[in-house]
Formats: sequence, structure tokens, C-alpha cells
Amino acid sequence: MGAYPPKDTKVLDEWYPKDAAGRPYIRIPARLGDPMFQVPGFVGRPARDERIAGNVQRTDLVQHDLTPEQYAALVKLTAALCRIFPKLTCDYPRDASGALITTKLPDEAWKAYAGVLGHYHVQTNKIDPGPALNWDRLIRGARRELGLPPAKSTEGR
Repeated sequence: MGAYPPKDTKVLDEWYPKDAAGRPYIRIPARLGDPMFQVPGFVGRPARDERIAGNVQRTDLVQHDLTPEQYAALVKLTAALCRIFPKLTCDYPRDASGALITTKLPDEAWKAYAGVLGHYHVQTNKIDPGPALNWDRLIRGARRELGLPPAKSTEGR
């Protein structure tokens, strides 16, 4: 559903109610009509129960994580793209310490980069995929699909 400033979570509250056990799940608001799900009884739940806070484009944001099913699909897509485009490195932009870069890459760095990117790595007016995307989970899974050794991890992102 996107990322929002920590004091403006009305949309997250609407789309992610909590069940009796206190775990969030995705509920498309009734005002939007029938979501036409293809899997009867499916309940989408974020991979991590808590909202994830982070800073993207020098802005503090909160967001719910992707679902395990979304991660599984994204891992397969990322691996397929890295297989089809052999010059594409199966990794994400990192700073000198190995941490995820969460701002637009400088023009020269962007031109030279050959890995997986978020929109916020390309444009200053974008914040997606937001702070909740677990880049290590994504890249670790894609590299496993490709039979490659794990990339340097900064677990928690």
C-alpha cells in the first residue's frame, strides 16, 4: 500500500486491520468494490507483523512488509531478469559500509550501476519500494534461484 509519514497512517490503518490475535492482514476497503481474488479464502499477511520504519529520500516513513507470496514471486522475477540479462548484477545499491542506499544514486553512479534498483534509486520524487522491502531477503532468494553464493548481507533491510 505504500509508505507514509509516521503521523499519517490513516491509509495503512484502513488497509491493514488486525485479527483477534493482533496480527495485521490486508483488507481491501469495501468502498472500492469486489477485489475479484482468484484464490478463495486467501488472507494476505505481511511477512513481518510490525510496521517497518525507515528513511527514504531523507524522509522518515512507515510501511507494512510485502506478503511471503509477493516475496516468492519477486524472487523468481528478479532471478529471471538476472538470468536473461547477464550484465545485471544480482545485488542492490550499497554504500561503502555495505548498507542499502535509500536515496537517488548520483548521476555517474547510476549510469555505472548494473544491479537491481528501486524507483527511489533513480528519481528524487519516488519513495518506492519504501522502507519495508527486505532487500537482503529478495537478493538472497534470487541468488539461491540462480545457484550463486549469497551477497554481503546487511540483514534487517
